[in-house]
Order: sequence, then C-alpha cells, then structure tokens
Amino acid sequence: MANKYDKIIKENFEELLPSLFRVALNLELPRLVDLKDRFQVTLEREMDNLKKVVHDDPSKDFGLHWEIQAIDEDMRARNFFYYGLFYQDQKIPLMQIVVYIGERPAKHILNNQLSMMGVEYNFLVIDLKRIPKDVFLQSDTPEAVLLAILADFGADKPEKVIRQILQKVQKLIGRIPRLEKYQRQLQVLSRLRKLEMPVKKEIERMPIHYEIETDGLYLEGVEKGVEIGVEKNKFDNVSRLLLQKKYTLKDIMVILDVTESYIRKVALEIGIKVEPID
Repeated sequence: MANKYDKIIKENFEELLPSLFRVALNLELPRLVDLKDRFQVTLEREMDNLKKVVHDDPSKDFGLHWEIQAIDEDMRARNFFYYGLFYQDQKIPLMQIVVYIGERPAKHILNNQLSMMGVEYNFLVIDLKRIPKDVFLQSDTPEAVLLAILADFGADKPEKVIRQILQKVQKLIGRIPRLEKYQRQLQVLSRLRKLEMPVKKEIERMPIHYEIETDGLYLEGVEKGVEIGVEKNKFDNVSRLLLQKKYTLKDIMVILDVTESYIRKVALEIGIKVEPID
C-alpha cells in the first residue's frame, strides 16, 4: 500500500499536518510556498509533499519535505538521495519528516541517522501510535484534536476515544456547518485505523450531526472503499498463493479466477519470479 493512499485521505492529512507538527514537534511554520516536486538528473525522482518555508529573513528559509508512510522500512538511503537532489536545485537546507501510520510496530523506519566520512545526516520520524491520544485531545485546535484517532489509545476503547474527539471538536467549534466539516474529516481519517463504523455510530449518536448516509463525499468514499477492499483482497489472495511456491501460474489462474497478466503484476510488486506457462 506504500504511497497509494486514497486521494481524500491525502487531502485531509495535508490540511492537518501543520497542527501535527506543532503538537508533536513544537514546530511552527511561518509561511509555506509551493515548490516543484521533480528534480531531473540522470534519474528522475518525485518528492511527495514539498514546500518552502519562508521567513522575513531569507537566510532562515528551508525546504520542508514530508511523507506519510504505512510500511515499516529503512528510509535513510532514499531520503538522503532526495536531500541531495533538493540541495543541488535549491541551495538551502531541507527538513524531512516521515509520518508513520503503519499497523506494525515501528522498527526499521526509526533508523533515521547516517554517520559517514564527512557526512552527518538525519530526518525526523513521527510514529503516531507512540503519541498518547491526550496530547492531541488537549489541543485547542480542532485539526490537532482529530489526530487523536491515529494516536495511542492506551487502555481506552476506540468508542470512548471517538466520543472524546467529537465532544472536544464540538466544544471548540460550536457552529454546525464547521462541525460537519470536522465530522467528515474524522470519518476519512478513521479508515487508516479501520474504525469507520464506530465513528459513523458515534456521529449518529450526537445531537448535532450531518447525514452521513446521504453525504456525497461519504457515499463516494464507501463506493471507493468497497472497490479498494475487493482489489486488496484479490491482491492478497494472489500474493499468498505465490509466496507458498507450490502453485503454478495456471493453478492460481484457475483457483482465483484471475488473469495471467494480473498474477505477473502482483509477482513483480512482491518480488516473486513467475515461471512461464508451459
């Protein structure tokens, strides 16, 4: 699933990131301006989410590059490469932040430093599941409060945390139109923790809530979610049979009713060599 996030989730997350950086890193960003996100050298590499942080004193300006990562992997080489490309083009420092939202406990992704001959390099990692939910719930910014849905719940059940989020946002907002916006955003973010249904139920229990079943964004999300769920299930089943290494390509085609080209595509993504059909 790396870097293949639902578009709505990415748009929502980007709007919430300044609050996340403020709460988790105590990082205030004065003004952000867009930068091109492709640097052409021998190879072309695309950097997601790239901005320039602009100050009144230009000597303090720096680049800001963040990624939302769902897979626990060592990102040092890739990020170091990106840093080199950026500095060659812009000639200013680059702050890199990785926001980890994966299901597995963070391990490899926490390796964020390189120390080599003449080089000292590091980037920042925010592991949302290691941040207590109360850090976000105590915020006076609704965008930050919403991020509690991705934090460490401690001993509390998801339903209780969801209720706390909705109540705090309602207290901060008060106005129904704006409240609806944050309810929608919470519904979207909940997909990252597979908490869509508990969030939906808690929203329905509120005295003030939008009609989620008739909301166009929600319906679009449900349809897309079903679509993505079916596709993910299909991908997982093919992966499972390929990894067992006891089924031929033709066997998998028959068992799962999938095409040869689809199996080869999955095999390529998971790094499995597939023998040709006799």
